[in-house]
Amino acid sequence: MSEAGHTPYDAHTKLKEHRYKTEMKIDHFDLIADEPEDLGGTDEGPRPVSLLLGALGACTGITLRMYTERKEWPLEGVEVELHHERMRVDEYEGDDLPGDAKGMFDYIRMKITIDGEELDEAQLKRIGVIAGKCPVHRILSGPLVIDTSIEKRD
Repeated sequence: MSEAGHTPYDAHTKLKEHRYKTEMKIDHFDLIADEPEDLGGTDEGPRPVSLLLGALGACTGITLRMYTERKEWPLEGVEVELHHERMRVDEYEGDDLPGDAKGMFDYIRMKITIDGEELDEAQLKRIGVIAGKCPVHRILSGPLVIDTSIEKRD
């Protein structure tokens, strides 16, 4: 199921002989995800959450580049740094959680550094808005349905 005119995204992962090392086929690219040795992995690829952060950072940068090119704004480059942690609701000092939130939640801090001396304040403000509109950001900020099925191989 996909929106009219949009190509669905595909990924296939396979975990076999190695404890956590996972072979991934994403679109037509072969990648590896793994866990570090101190967690029992072989450390041959990034951790799955790191891949998620990388996807968000790449998508944000690409979205900003596409937007500024369409507007013909003088964007020279984009750097996105991301950090993920689990936090306790009662220790969080922000005001952007739902009032009924309890327990733990996932927190991603994203720092975007823009290269473009000729960009003015209004353009930078608009870039900040557009950063939250990349497809990965929209997926992560929901609503999201993951329809899971389990099959046993014969």
